[in-house]
Amino acid sequence: MLNKQLFLTLSLSTLLLAGCSTTHYISITPQADVKTIALSNERVINVSTSTRLSNAVGSIKTGINERADIFTTNDIKQSVRDSVLSGLREMGFTPEQGVMPAADLQIEISKMSYTTKVEALKTVATLEFELKTTLAAKGQTYKANYGSEKVREYGTMPYQQAIEDDMNELASQTVTRLLSDPNIITLLK
Repeated sequence: MLNKQLFLTLSLSTLLLAGCSTTHYISITPQADVKTIALSNERVINVSTSTRLSNAVGSIKTGINERADIFTTNDIKQSVRDSVLSGLREMGFTPEQGVMPAADLQIEISKMSYTTKVEALKTVATLEFELKTTLAAKGQTYKANYGSEKVREYGTMPYQQAIEDDMNELASQTVTRLLSDPNIITLLK
């Protein structure tokens, strides 16, 4: 009986020292925050997205030895494309209407990360989201990079919803920067 209690105590102690390990699944759905204006386009606007990233966003390790891996559950390429098209329509563009050859807006999701480091018992998280774009229109090619970064501090493991909200805020800011670029607007008009 004493051996069972000792074994149980040691097992529980080991679990507490090992920390908790979990997985957070998030959905990235950026929302462009653009002004409704009466812009119009002469040419069809093709929007394509690509990425070499996997669905692994990053991981968390807290000062009290909690651990979590973060993965996306949706197709980030499709959600960024949908957000850009929605923003263009809100600005007054009609991407599917116009003459050919089309204006070709290629967007690469080049970075989507959530990394942490421990400072004493505090966890410092760095969140990053970046897009690389190439726009070919009116006989010109325009290339630009857009990125957003956010730093958060935690005492314990952040909730899955908080991580999803923070990553969506970054993705939304980045898509908004792309759609607010005067060079992009000029070439699409």
